[in-house]
Formats: sequence, C-alpha cells, structure tokens
Amino acid sequence: MGFVSKVFIRSGKTRLVNRMTRGRMSWGQPWQRVYLYLAAVAIVSASICAQTDRRQAEENFERWAKIHATPIQSVELGSDLADMRPLKSMIGSARVVAFGEAAHGVHESSAFRNKLFRYLVEELGFTAIAVESGLPESRLIYDFVAGGPGTTGQVLRDGFSCGPGNTQENEELIRWIREYNANAAHARKVRFYAIDVGRCGQGTPLAYENALTYLSQVDPASGQKIRATLKPYLDRLSEGEAKPLSQAENDGLSAAIEDLLALLERERPAYVAATSEIDYQWAHRNVMTARQSQRQNRVRPTPPPGGGLPPSAWRSLSQRSAAMADNVRWVIEREGPAGRVFVFAHNGHVKNAPTEGGIWSAFERPATVLGQHLRLAYGADLVIIGSCSAKNAEGLPPGSAEPGGLDATLANVGPPRFLLDLRKARADRAVAAWLAERRALRMHATHFLLSPSAAFDALLFIDTLTPARTAPQPR
Repeated sequence: MGFVSKVFIRSGKTRLVNRMTRGRMSWGQPWQRVYLYLAAVAIVSASICAQTDRRQAEENFERWAKIHATPIQSVELGSDLADMRPLKSMIGSARVVAFGEAAHGVHESSAFRNKLFRYLVEELGFTAIAVESGLPESRLIYDFVAGGPGTTGQVLRDGFSCGPGNTQENEELIRWIREYNANAAHARKVRFYAIDVGRCGQGTPLAYENALTYLSQVDPASGQKIRATLKPYLDRLSEGEAKPLSQAENDGLSAAIEDLLALLERERPAYVAATSEIDYQWAHRNVMTARQSQRQNRVRPTPPPGGGLPPSAWRSLSQRSAAMADNVRWVIEREGPAGRVFVFAHNGHVKNAPTEGGIWSAFERPATVLGQHLRLAYGADLVIIGSCSAKNAEGLPPGSAEPGGLDATLANVGPPRFLLDLRKARADRAVAAWLAERRALRMHATHFLLSPSAAFDALLFIDTLTPARTAPQPR
C-alpha cells in the first residue's frame, strides 16, 4: 500500500466523513472530486490488503499444521494404540488431562474419549476418569466398575444424567473399566467419577436423599430430624416443580444444608467407624453437591417469555463451573499423590476461556468456566485438549464451520482425523499470532469466540461428526 493510501486511511477518511455529515463540503470543485476518489481508492485498497493479509496468515497456519498434525487412524476403543503414542510427549508428567467434546450425543468424541482413556491408563498410569454427569447419580457406576452389583444397562440408565447416557460408547467405557479392574495383574484399580451437580447442571433432590439415607444408618435420630426439616423443600425441588423458591424459602434451605454439613463434619470419626471412610466421603460430597446446586439455584434467572438466554444467566453458568471445579479437586484428592485424572466434558466447560460469542452474546458479561478454574489451580500440570469438526452428519443438529473460524481452517489441513499440539506454535511467531487471535469454534448451529492457543493446549480435529450409537436394550 502506498504512502497516499496510508495517509487517507489514518486521517483523511475520518475528516472526509466529518465534513460530509456536517454539510460543510461542496461537491463541485475538481480538487474535491479528486479527494473523494483518492479516499475511496484508499479505503478499498485497505480492505483488499487486510483480506489478503488475513488469508496469508491463515495459509501460514495451515502449512504449519500440515507439518505438525498427528493423524489418528481410528477413534474406536479396541483399535491399535500406535497412533496415540505421540501423546506421551504432549502430556508429559501432567497430573490432569481434560478432553472436550464438540457436542453431547456424538459418536466420535465419546469413542475417542474411551480410546484416549485406555491409552492414559495402560501406558501413562492414569487412575481415574471424571465425566460431565451428575455426581449424586454416579455412585452406581463407581461401585459397578469396581466389581459391584448391577448390570451395564441398569447403571447406564440410572448413573448417567447429562447427554444421552444409554449409548454404546458409554457402555464400552464402563465395561472396559470393570474388565480392567477384574484383572488381578492390575494392582491399582481405575475409578469412575462424575463432577456435575446433577441432571446436567440442573441439580437433583437425589443429593439430599443420598445424604439422608446415609445419616439414617449412622445416626437415625439426627437423620429423622433433618429429613423433617428438609421435606418441604425437597417436595418443591422434585421433578416437574417449576415454581422457584421464595427468598425466605431459599434462606431456610441454605441454612438446613449448612446444619447437615456441620453435623457430618462434627461427627465424622463416629460415622466413619460405623460405616466406612468411602461411604462417609460420598455422603459428605453429596451434601456439598446439594450446597452447590442451591447456590446455583439462587442466581438462576427466570427464562424470558420469548425464549433465549437471559442476560444474567452468566451467573448460573459460572456457579456451575465453580462447582464442577471443586468436584474435580475432590476427585484428585481422593486419588492421592500418585493419582492422575482424565476429565471429560463439553468444550464449553474444559476450555481455558470465558464463554462468549454466538448465543452467549446475550450475556451481560462472559461466564467463567471449569477450564479456567483448573488452569489456575494446576497450571502446567494440566493439559487441555479441545475438539473441532467441519460438519455434522444426518441425525445431528444442522451446523457448519464459520468461514475463517478454527474448524473451517483445520478442515483444510488434510487428514480426516488428527491431533495438533498448539504449544509447538510458540516457536513460529506468525503462527503463534494467528492462534492468539479470537476465532469462532463451532457448536452445532452456534459458536464460541476464543483464542485457540489460550483456550487449549491441543486440538482433536474430526472432519464429520455422527450421532452416538444407542446401546441395545437388555433382555
């Protein structure tokens, strides 16, 4: 771009517009027509050059990605692990790996979750998986994979509460963990946890019921008294109850939760002696989950009559994220110093970036998410892997990649499935700059806006997403 164009872009355009809008400019003088012509040329030239620069930067990133992409031959659990072994250097000694799915109910994300977890357990010594599903419901699966009672179909139906639980992919996961734990050669057993407050962030009376059932076993008199106190609130919180609690009712429920929590902590030695440490831990965590859910309920806005997201809904999402982060911390504590944990949730939860863009533009301010809490807590001891895709197959909500967005650019790299370690781009200034800019990451028919290199350490790209497979009904 020439000197004249730059001058007009920096100062002439603004001056020209001001003079035109204030009506102080005559159009009849030759020099004025030349001025307008040159200004228009400068504006058009600037736009063309900016588009060219953006495309060149995008092509630089694509060339870099083609060199550094690690192809994934198959996402299926039982496939060869050779294509996973490059992850060893990507993960290093990190104690926590978080993997984000592009959307709930997708085969490829859930199948890769299973294969990645198998690799993490068998070759990197990971000890637990923590998924986005209701913690109060998940004790069934925790016990089942340890060899406890039940059937795969039953624990799928009753133990998963976010997204479609009764899928072949979830069935394969819990069956694999149970079979791994049954092998006597594996001294350390693998554990299953869930980290959400229940019913995909909506909360559930089951958290209270689990804690009260435990209390009735170890301290029947206290259990009966607290159950009577909680009963009016639990009736209101039951399935199908749409009317929110009043301020006074919210205060009363919050106080009752704190009383229950204080009792459990005060009497811990006696309660553990009467049952077991693990039963006590689960009861205590259920009360913590009830508290988390109540805090979320207190800031949850009333949906607007016309639908959509209320501007203040960021508060509820941020509260849910804080709860999930606290539950991950509990999981890591339970796994002990040698434990390593795999966290699986939606991209929108695991990203180290606030939630903004797309339908979330309605928020008064961006919501804080799980990944931000985890990054603050664990720093370099955490690796975040996000998911990208170009399109959806039939059976999933319609959606395509935003032009110029992260998904559309990765679709030009080549392989239909690959992993990309974004941290390697730090050695290339131009590529690092491209990854630092805010870009669209699709989620069906909407998208997030985020800086890829800040939000994720690595990305899994899958060209086409297909629906999760429904698990066969038990006979």
